[in-house]
Amino acid sequence: MRTALVALSCIAAGVFLAPPAHSQGPTMDALWPSEDGRSWSYDQHYESFDANPQVIANQVRIFFDGTTVAPNGIEAQYLREQLIGGDAPATALAAVLPDPLLRRLWVARPDLREKILHAVEDSPCPEQTPSYSYALLLGGEFAYRKTADEIAAWRCNLADRRAWRWLVSDLTIGNTFTLQLIPDLASNVLLHGTIAAIEPATVPAGRFDDCVRVEYVIDYGLNECTDASGNTLGTARWETRGYVKYAPHTGPVQSNEEFLIAEATGTCVTPEDIGRAMSRTSLKLNSPTVPVRPTTWGRIKAAYR
Repeated sequence: MRTALVALSCIAAGVFLAPPAHSQGPTMDALWPSEDGRSWSYDQHYESFDANPQVIANQVRIFFDGTTVAPNGIEAQYLREQLIGGDAPATALAAVLPDPLLRRLWVARPDLREKILHAVEDSPCPEQTPSYSYALLLGGEFAYRKTADEIAAWRCNLADRRAWRWLVSDLTIGNTFTLQLIPDLASNVLLHGTIAAIEPATVPAGRFDDCVRVEYVIDYGLNECTDASGNTLGTARWETRGYVKYAPHTGPVQSNEEFLIAEATGTCVTPEDIGRAMSRTSLKLNSPTVPVRPTTWGRIKAAYR
């Protein structure tokens, strides 16, 4: 009787003692389906704002194409990238350094240029990166591996080393992760990721709700600036900043990134250039992912020899 009276009193007061609703967010596995043959097509837009400005617009596709083996016997999937439409011009630097990471590093760290050229000539990784690829945060030609803890890419020429990390299993908003990049070239080039938000994304392929936005920062390390005589002028530190939105049961649907000088001392650069984007790149999904291949692939792809 007392319980009934309490319930009636709550209703009369406009208070409903219903149990709280528990909504479960998307899982890491659902954010990037990885069946062999699954494909994503994007509109790619690249702009540079240096002394020789350039605008490049085309369509690229990334897709899973069989399996591969990274050094030390790490089994992975082959995530390929292809040009599928539009022009495919390459900047002069892209023709020499197809890998977008090495192109950014070339600008940010002049002290590493000899090492970069040696790496490209001796053991490039990835081996097949196309010169029309400008997106650093989202791309192909990787040994892709999904585990219970992360979705990452593995190096093709260095044992037990990740080339990249896209996602981690802990999707709590504010969770962060860090990965040291290219330790064979430098010790202070770092990738920082943050689970930033759950929000919609509207792209040419349509509207996607409940996307997980992961923000990325690549810190290229501090570099000393010198003049023609070798005198130190100051220091500069470059970054790539951007994000990728992952839609549940669809995969990555959008990415945006900027390459900029994050901080500087001395007379390395003019104050107006600090924080100003030197280039921007975006990818927007322009068609739904294709169905999984009806047949299995038994052969091993020789993508990372």
